[in-house]
Amino acid sequence: MAVLLAAVMLVSQAIDVTPAAEPETVIETVEVEEPVVVKLTPREYLYAAYPSLARRLDCMIRLESTWYAAASGAGGRYIGLAQFDRPTWAETPQGAAGASRTDPYASIDAMAWGVRNLGYGRWPVTSRRC
Repeated sequence: MAVLLAAVMLVSQAIDVTPAAEPETVIETVEVEEPVVVKLTPREYLYAAYPSLARRLDCMIRLESTWYAAASGAGGRYIGLAQFDRPTWAETPQGAAGASRTDPYASIDAMAWGVRNLGYGRWPVTSRRC
């Protein structure tokens, strides 16, 4: 019995019964770089946004406006890269949203929408040449 009591005393001394300390909270700060915004030129945007239409629309835009966003024809009746008149522009989602016909990106989006939904006939001369 004395041996058992001595063994229990030795084991209890060997085991640390003090509660474990709570782990430290470590907060690391990480510097985040600002995102790099790369703005595509209107022509690059055309090929990125509409790859299946890009070659033909590129040709049509080149013939319509030589890629000059503020181009106007027929005494100001047709304006922008795609030479939209007011009624046709108003039919496009971009025109209905109030975008300017001289906004090259809106003009590209509207032209792509136009050929898909209204047909190439809205650009009768250039669509035949391209």
